[in-house]
Amino acid sequence: MKTAEATILRGEDAILTPLREALQDVAADEADIHVRRRRAAVTRYSHSSIHQNALSDETHVRVRAIVGKAVGVATTNSLEVADLRRALGDAASLARASRPDDEWPGVAEPAPIATPQAYDEATARVDAAEQARGIGAICEAVAKAGYRAAGTHAIEVTEDAVANTRGVAAYAPATVAYLRALVLSDAGSGYAEDLGWRVAALDPAGVADRAIAKCGLDRDRRQLPPGDYEAVFEELAVAEILRIVSLTGLGGQSVREGRSFMSGRIGEQVTGDRLTLSDDALDPRTLAIPFDDEGEPKQRVVLIERGVAKGPVHDRHSAKAMGTRSTGHAADESRYQPGGHAGNLTMAGGRATRDELIGAVGRGVLITRFHYTNTPDPRAATLTGTTRDGTFLIEDGRIAGALANVRYTMSALDLFAGIELLGAQRLARDWWSSNGMGSVVCLVPPMKVRRATITGSSPA
Repeated sequence: MKTAEATILRGEDAILTPLREALQDVAADEADIHVRRRRAAVTRYSHSSIHQNALSDETHVRVRAIVGKAVGVATTNSLEVADLRRALGDAASLARASRPDDEWPGVAEPAPIATPQAYDEATARVDAAEQARGIGAICEAVAKAGYRAAGTHAIEVTEDAVANTRGVAAYAPATVAYLRALVLSDAGSGYAEDLGWRVAALDPAGVADRAIAKCGLDRDRRQLPPGDYEAVFEELAVAEILRIVSLTGLGGQSVREGRSFMSGRIGEQVTGDRLTLSDDALDPRTLAIPFDDEGEPKQRVVLIERGVAKGPVHDRHSAKAMGTRSTGHAADESRYQPGGHAGNLTMAGGRATRDELIGAVGRGVLITRFHYTNTPDPRAATLTGTTRDGTFLIEDGRIAGALANVRYTMSALDLFAGIELLGAQRLARDWWSSNGMGSVVCLVPPMKVRRATITGSSPA
């Protein structure tokens, strides 16, 4: 009798065997195949009632064929050997019609890869009824408080695999469990979420309590005049700041081309000494697999140590161009810039409690999370956007009232230069990731900073 988990996973043999077979007779000098299968079960609710259950199961295959130093790329969604061979043939034809890439580094060589650790059988087996129970616990608590709730409960199962003509053959399953609640009153809103690779990491009651508390404070909003203020950024806000830092400055190609805040400054102080930032897909607390899209083993990379720029992450291409080795950070170039993507960030934390962070503020703001953040100046890691679902005025170490959502424009480097206190780390994703556009997963603390620049407020 098959277990539910065995039914959900295709498994290592079922995925790698057709890749190996298709690569045996490829008409190219070298080739590789990357597979990502993603099964997502998403339950959405609004007005304290479930309104949608959706289940998707998609397989994406990218093949690369190299003729000389020219690279051709093709895609398919089939793991049938005949279809894989057809895609490899298409990629080889494209390579023959393309200009050579003089910096082509070659496909990856076999190397030891860590054992996958972010897969949980119980999470893979979660069904819609169990998701509904978690949502029900939130909605019951919210109803008792006199509010209404909306949000998402998502369970993902992924299988990644890479094989190439040099003998690389890597496979890893993973799971993701995610629960969020937006609590609404007639006056304001509150937000909270939990994230992990085990469903046991989700705490519906805790999510409800945090969001309800925020919503209860979010009333009689005031306008905040533009200016510089002390600030407390909660974990979700810090994760969004790190998304901007990652996408603009932590990849080898952006450093090489002068687009990164690290360009020409490696070994120099780039921000305050309270910031230590690394990329570590092997940390058992995070959501990751132990190899990248090229089949390179992922490595822990110290990016910034006590404010000093140590260097970026690399894929094979940027590593060769900069005279170093890949750190295992190749990513889907249809979504991320080439040169390496830092997608599993760990920011060193501290011991300050939430009350201590707030208590350290004379007059300033508490920011729960950001919304639609963009960067007008990538070289300075500048971010701009608005706050959402819990922005509060702090006076004399206490929350003094709710604020209308504020617009901000500030450099992440300047913010981190002003870190005065840090709390405990928590697993969080940036705003884009939590809306199904994953980019950066962070182990990140809340922080109190000396100065944040507010440029305006929305209507109350």
